Amino acid sequence: MSFSPILCPVCNEEMGLEEDLEHHLVYEHKPRELAKRLVAEWEAEELGDAV
Repeated sequence: MSFSPILCPVCNEEMGLEEDLEHHLVYEHKPRELAKRLVAEWEAEELGDAV
């Protein structure tokens, strides 16, 4: 059974088998960086802007 790699939506880094996305986001990205990404995604959905 093979799994598709999980990519970080912030940096597009591929997660290893032993690493999960939540751990990567918490320890590899700053809160402001994550907030900016969330706002960009919200604006794209609500206002129709490209992310």
